[in-house]
Amino acid sequence: MHRKSGGIGHAYQFRSADSAMHHLPAAGKLTLWFFLSIGAIISRDPWALGVLLLLNGATYYLSRLKPIDFFQDIRFFLIQMAIVVGLYMIRQGVDGFFIGMRISIQILLFFLPGAIFLRTTPSSQLMRGLRRILPFSIAFAILTSFRFVPYFAREFHEIALIQRLRGARVALRQCFNPFNWQDIFSCIMIPLIIRAIKTANESALSAEARGFGGQVPRRVENNHLVQ
Repeated sequence: MHRKSGGIGHAYQFRSADSAMHHLPAAGKLTLWFFLSIGAIISRDPWALGVLLLLNGATYYLSRLKPIDFFQDIRFFLIQMAIVVGLYMIRQGVDGFFIGMRISIQILLFFLPGAIFLRTTPSSQLMRGLRRILPFSIAFAILTSFRFVPYFAREFHEIALIQRLRGARVALRQCFNPFNWQDIFSCIMIPLIIRAIKTANESALSAEARGFGGQVPRRVENNHLVQ
């Protein structure tokens, strides 16, 4: 049985709870993720997108996640939605609003099942599921990639907070104004890319030091190293 974790946390961060989704095996959650994301790609009609949105909402409810968790997971997509809709309206006028909204909702629905997966799957459960079908090194790489998502969400939040204290126009309500997009790119995206490159380099060096990617001694049951 899982304990409920307190506090607000960050986007895509695992939240412990005693729910049906938390008890579902990792393979089952990956299957659900796959079909919901594929549905977002092939759906075009408003009613189909509405059904998928309800299914994702029901999954959040079954996971016993809080409304603040849902908002944290989608707030980046709200900014993306404003940008996409704005660009389509500039190009196609009023008709571009509906096209931009459809594409934006499809993008949101494509990534939302992954957010639910990260919210409800601890690293140990994910690793056990991946080890059954993949070699250890590949499973470890996939697990690390998944766990970088909430890490970079925290980095994004911290960078945005620091830049707002410096006077940059990067608050959520300011991101909908096209005149502030230059600040978003120069004050948030560039520092985030630099941190991502640095983190990837440090992770690669750490993995190499632990023997990934080359011939290294094998660990045996008695914890001695042999060639």
